[in-house]
Amino acid sequence: MTGIADQEPETAASANLDRFEPPEFLLAKLNSRIRDMMNSALRAHGLKLVEWRALQCLSEGNHPLTVAELAELTVIDRTVASRLVDKMAARGFIKKETMTHDKRFSSITLTKSGRTRFEQCDSSTRAARNRLFKGISDDDLEDLQRLIHHLHANSLRTDWKPNQL
Repeated sequence: MTGIADQEPETAASANLDRFEPPEFLLAKLNSRIRDMMNSALRAHGLKLVEWRALQCLSEGNHPLTVAELAELTVIDRTVASRLVDKMAARGFIKKETMTHDKRFSSITLTKSGRTRFEQCDSSTRAARNRLFKGISDDDLEDLQRLIHHLHANSLRTDWKPNQL
């Protein structure tokens, strides 16, 4: 059985990957550190990063989202998103209504209280992000975004199968 590595043409980058600390590990480590940093910044507002992200997603669209859509946007499992929605609805930050055309689904919207809480977090989240990106040029940020989007696209390839990796 051949693996993905046997099927893909080797590029200069893939030929040299063994010379570097595994980039996927570095990304995971950075993600964990950023989550800790943002949770620390948001603690004074009574929120965690995933809650803030849910408020952000709901405030940007100005239209209701389903639990599945919110799960995708916040990068969490649907079951976790469902519990998050219930918790945030109980706190008055969001409103959850059963859809009239399909009772299996709910419509999630931001409440005035949720919008206020989200806006109160702005200076804290902005300060944390400014510390994170201090000394990084706009060009470097554009390169970083381009590379992350490229890695994400590679990770979504449908021809990857677990038994081939």
